[in-house]
Amino acid sequence: MTPAKLAINTSGTPTKGRIYALHGVTDNAAALCDVSERWSGEFEVVCIDALGHGCSPRFTPEQLEDPFEALVQSAAAVINRIEADDPASFVLLMGHSMGGATSADIVSRGLAHVDALVLEDPALFTADNRRDSKTFGEHLVKWCNHVTDNLGHEVEQILKGYPLWSRAEATGWAQAKVQVDRNFLSNIAVSSARTRNEILESLQTPTLLITGDGDDVVIGPAGVADIDKLGLEKVTTLLIPTARHCVRRSTPEPFYAAIESFIAQLGLKG
Repeated sequence: MTPAKLAINTSGTPTKGRIYALHGVTDNAAALCDVSERWSGEFEVVCIDALGHGCSPRFTPEQLEDPFEALVQSAAAVINRIEADDPASFVLLMGHSMGGATSADIVSRGLAHVDALVLEDPALFTADNRRDSKTFGEHLVKWCNHVTDNLGHEVEQILKGYPLWSRAEATGWAQAKVQVDRNFLSNIAVSSARTRNEILESLQTPTLLITGDGDDVVIGPAGVADIDKLGLEKVTTLLIPTARHCVRRSTPEPFYAAIESFIAQLGLKG
């Protein structure tokens, strides 16, 4: 399939390199604005609206036949286009949940070259914990419709649940629920058909996988233990205590500090 041309929000200058950020399902690039705020002084930060999200195109019928592949190919095309036109000295790709699964698939398959990968509680599943996509999709449609009808109230509610999260991002989060393609949610695929171990074992790029111990996490303590047992040279795991599935939003400073330390270990002072 021909990759869709995605909408992006770009800030900063690539003095030390370029960071690409991919959001989770039903979110958008606007809900990544704190990433830009943190790093655009030294990096160019490219926050991407995934296919069917934010201001990016909706899924075509052909793309809905294999929606996760369409997510992967369209995101990889953004990276390849920008790096072909203006290559950065250092490229980091980071993604949360669906965005983490998308990022891991891009890098593990060699669809775009990056120098470092950060996976924030990625939607990488084992054979045992893969959820029923039809039920999940139906839930998301109802939930996004509810948020759409109650935007102001839902922003206040989400900020109560994430007191360290910025209002600017929470507003983008709510906007994203209005924008997301309901046809995608009804045919949802937020991760590869490959198992978590298959994907991680394929990575040849330095990778930091960050998760938490909240009750909504995908990876969590058990997942970290299983991944560490694989003894993967390129994959480092980090569990941040009290962090929820949205690690960055629930524990922002430990999250950002971990990535800055990871970048420094790779030879850059981020």
